Amino acid sequence: MKTEKIILSSTHLDSQSTIILESALYSALPSINGQRKPRLGVEHIRTFPPLGVLNNGEVKQGGDGHFYLIAENYFFDNREYLELEDGARFIMESFSEYEFPFNECDEEELNKTLISIDPSNFESPDDINDFFNNINSELDTDKEFHGRKSLIPDPEIIISIQTAIALALGMGLKKIPEKMGDAIGDDLVKFYNLLKKVSVEALKRSIPKNRPNNFVIIYPNKKCIIELVVTTKSADLVLESVLPDKMKGINEKIQMLLKLKPEKIQFIFEENKWFFNYLLTENGKVIGREKSFNERDETYANLLKK
Repeated sequence: MKTEKIILSSTHLDSQSTIILESALYSALPSINGQRKPRLGVEHIRTFPPLGVLNNGEVKQGGDGHFYLIAENYFFDNREYLELEDGARFIMESFSEYEFPFNECDEEELNKTLISIDPSNFESPDDINDFFNNINSELDTDKEFHGRKSLIPDPEIIISIQTAIALALGMGLKKIPEKMGDAIGDDLVKFYNLLKKVSVEALKRSIPKNRPNNFVIIYPNKKCIIELVVTTKSADLVLESVLPDKMKGINEKIQMLLKLKPEKIQFIFEENKWFFNYLLTENGKVIGREKSFNERDETYANLLKK
């Protein structure tokens, strides 16, 4: 298995004009050194399957007096091909010696809708405040921030939804109870209204302006997290992607993929329909379509050349 030591962060002023405290570096160690591991990704591109995991984290003081968060990149060293019952052919990558489940798959169900942004995708705190003030909703919502240490990461909005919305969208892993039908229908209309506001405001305010936004809808739950990703500069397309005619086949695909014991399944919206992209299993394997692995590997190779 290929490994390499890298610096993840330090107490220096970083490219986003942020200084990470020494205590914050130490607080990252449990997530790196626990039973579950952070993904080893490529430029924080969510639609790429992971290359492996981060492991063996430690904090060290350098000769310049600054503190450094260091970890090892563990790269997958096993690749196989597998075919599902519908004839679809996918790649599976894993470790030949280890099983490291991903810590991103350890999420609890929500009791309200959560909207998360990366502050680096907004020009100022005022823009962030205006964004949240303009997406007021009839749904019970909360806000959150996530960070990605890249010079200027692609704009990304994450909307995490509760079970009622997931059921109404057709990604809830079970059928809608008959007695809940009307209430769920009302929640779905409220969600559509919220999604339209979020997409319009995000496209208006997020930077860099020349890149499409990634709109991510996540249903966190203990059985299997479902993630939908739409990459676009069109607010109408975001809403259209989750209308009933587009969502029709997703639950059927989920039921088939559950046989692979996933903890997380990602779908992406391309060519006006949803495609299964990749999944993460309970024992730390990644299974997905060949196109996504190829794009990941090409991007990583180009980064190494630079």
